[in-house]
Amino acid sequence: MKDPKDKPDARWLRTRQQLIKGGRKVFSEQGVEAASVLDIIRAAGVSQPSFYNHFASKDELAREIAAEFFLRDKQAKVAVFRKVADPAEAIAINVQHTIAIAQEDPVIAWTLLRSGSLRELVISSHTDSLAEMIATGIRKKRFAPGDPHMIALAIRGGAFAVIQAILNETAATDACSKFQELVLRMLGLPPAESIAVVKRAQATAGAEKVA
Repeated sequence: MKDPKDKPDARWLRTRQQLIKGGRKVFSEQGVEAASVLDIIRAAGVSQPSFYNHFASKDELAREIAAEFFLRDKQAKVAVFRKVADPAEAIAINVQHTIAIAQEDPVIAWTLLRSGSLRELVISSHTDSLAEMIATGIRKKRFAPGDPHMIALAIRGGAFAVIQAILNETAATDACSKFQELVLRMLGLPPAESIAVVKRAQATAGAEKVA
C-alpha cells in the first residue's frame, strides 16, 4: 500500500478521492460495521485491488474520512476555550458546534451515529479536550464538583441523541439551545443563568460565522 505522504501521481490521488467519496456515501447509508469493501468499490467505481492499494480495511477508510473532521473540530473547540473567558460560555459554544454537524456535514454525522467504532474513538480519546474544559471550570468554581470524564461522556451521549433527532427530522427547532441549557444545568448553573449564557454563546458563535 502506497504511503499518501509519498509524492503520489494524479491517477493515484483521483482513485483515493473516489474511494473516500464512495466510502462517505456507503458509511452514511449503512454504517461502518454493516458496509463491505464490495459496497465501497461499487460506489467508488474502482477495482478491489485499487482499494487495497490505498487502505488496509474499511475501518482504515472510515478513520481517514473522520480524521480530518475530528482534527478540525478539536482545534476549533480548543481555540474557543482559550479565547472565551467564561468556561460555561465556552462549553455552550462547543456544544453548539457539535450539534451543528447534523446540518453542516450530515454524512459525517450519520457515519458517527452508525459506527460504534468511530463513536468509541471520540469517547475514548486519551486527550479529552471536553473533560479538560470541564475540569478547568470546576477548578475555577464555575461548575459544581464532579468527575469531568463522566460528565463529558454524558454530554457526548446526549449530543449524539440530539444529532440523530435532527437528522431524522424529529427534533424541535430549539433542540440545540435546550440541550445547551441542559448541559449547563448539569454542570451546576441555575436555570436562568443557563438561559442567559446560551444566548451569549449563540451570539458569539453567530458573530464568528459572519466573520
